[in-house]
Amino acid sequence: MALVGLMKLIVMSDGEVSADELEHVETLVAAFGDDGYQRTLDAFEKRFQDEESFKKFLKTIVRQESRDLIFGTVLESAGEGALDSAETGLVDWLAQTWNVKIEIEEDPEAT
Repeated sequence: MALVGLMKLIVMSDGEVSADELEHVETLVAAFGDDGYQRTLDAFEKRFQDEESFKKFLKTIVRQESRDLIFGTVLESAGEGALDSAETGLVDWLAQTWNVKIEIEEDPEAT
């Protein structure tokens, strides 16, 4: 639910879904299965009426391996284009809350 909810918030933060963002969502749908993804999305929307209640839930995820996997997946989808202020705020909050270290690798071909 954390991954599906974060993807929804990140992808929909600017009101537009890019082709790259859609591709990431489709990958999740394939991993969860159509019905599983929709059930998870429906449960997220029913359970969390606002971002603050969702953030409270995210604080309950304590396994660092889970945090790293979820965060990495979300950051990869958010990183497809320039992050808007809503995405940046949520990603920064999540990194700090989950004690996730963000490291940007340089492209060896760019140097």
